[in-house]
Amino acid sequence: MLTKSSPISTQLNFFHSELFSQLDVKDPLIQLANTINWTV
Repeated sequence: MLTKSSPISTQLNFFHSELFSQLDVKDPLIQLANTINWTV
């Protein structure tokens, strides 16, 4: 029987942070993406 567990969300956050660390934060597209209000 499968149950809900929180490690899956932890893994997603782990992969997201690993991907973000590989990006060049000085890239103009990254800077633009950081200025956009994505919640709208």
